[in-house]
Amino acid sequence: MQRRAAGYTQEQLAALMDVDRTTVHRWEKGTATPQPWQMPKLARLLKVSAAELRSLLPGGSDAVGGPAAVPEKGDGRAQAANQFSRGEQEVTPVRSPLAQVSGLVVDWLSISSPTEATALVLPVTESDLGAAEGMLDLFRQLDHTHGARQYQRQVSSYIDNELEALLRRPVADESVARRRAGLTAGFCELAGYQAVDTGNPDQAQAYYRRALTLTAVTNDQAYSAYLVAVNLGHLALHCGEPETALRWAASAQAAAGTAASPATRAAITAVVARANARMRREAEATELIIQAEKLLDTVDHQDEPTWIRYFNHAYLADEVAHCLHDLGRAPAARSQLAEALSGVGEDRVRRRAIDAALLAATWLRTRDLDRACAAGRDAVAYAARTGSGRCVERVAGVLAELRVHADCAPARELREFARAVLPEADDMAVKLLGGS
Repeated sequence: MQRRAAGYTQEQLAALMDVDRTTVHRWEKGTATPQPWQMPKLARLLKVSAAELRSLLPGGSDAVGGPAAVPEKGDGRAQAANQFSRGEQEVTPVRSPLAQVSGLVVDWLSISSPTEATALVLPVTESDLGAAEGMLDLFRQLDHTHGARQYQRQVSSYIDNELEALLRRPVADESVARRRAGLTAGFCELAGYQAVDTGNPDQAQAYYRRALTLTAVTNDQAYSAYLVAVNLGHLALHCGEPETALRWAASAQAAAGTAASPATRAAITAVVARANARMRREAEATELIIQAEKLLDTVDHQDEPTWIRYFNHAYLADEVAHCLHDLGRAPAARSQLAEALSGVGEDRVRRRAIDAALLAATWLRTRDLDRACAAGRDAVAYAARTGSGRCVERVAGVLAELRVHADCAPARELREFARAVLPEADDMAVKLLGGS
């Protein structure tokens, strides 16, 4: 067996692939196959070509789709942007987020009627779906509080094992099939978001495409538009591609029209504003911010879909603050950050870390070193409580900007604090400055 020839146990290979040992076992037994984004890394680890790997898997070359080049995980926006650019062609064909998506269907996501082979398998029940929804709620809360690194492997394992088994079982009626598809889309969205958080944008794109496929199955046009604008649009912004973010978010905004709920439309509009602000189009960004605020003023959260109920005025304030910061309006950005931080619960640790880092950056813009370092200390403390790569990256950016003030007591004390509780941020700041 090639795994043994490469010198790995199942446990060792699973750890390197960021999956559970049982997933590797199922690959080898032929009851599951690696996902397309996993193939390049698996081939490297096993010291075989992509074609050789496909031939080794049960079912030969037809077992999986053609692999896309997926780099190793890494930190920093430069690497993320390079990964994003290489993977962009795979997502760009979804010009209209609500059309052409059927071509993205993957075998294990298909929803089929019971066949002779599955007739003796118990059908999926409402109770089964309720248990899985409870797990999704739990994983989302853990992600909000702790970031992705601690629980990403568990989420991926749940998708590859329990959820895949649920997808292979027959369903009693169409309503159960649709609910199952929507639930799976939610898991894929979370897994994609976690991939962004750990610096793997290609994997994030793959998960988001799978979620998009399922929204086509459920005919949920609003959620489809949300995935394209808010998830893929934010990913493009994170990777330094505002033009791509604008193209996707504007496409989703047009597709959603007035049929989507007010909160959904507000969230999509905010991403369009973010992209315009990043491109220094102040008039357009300002008009879009006003539109988003008016939409959110009409929201009755009880009437909103469950997946968008989080988007309140505090979350919009965060989006507006990023717009204003990109436009060079630091005092106005601080006002929005005050609202964002006051309206976000203490359990949203990643959000608080990112906003505190942005607050520190705005104080640096106006040369208030003491307040910048105080906000930076909050950002370090929040980030140290998470496993979020994005938080580390934001804190590292603040520390790098403060390096010119290295002789000042507040900056020196902040760096010493970061070294003690969040050393990876200090290491990344050194790299950002070229190793100085």
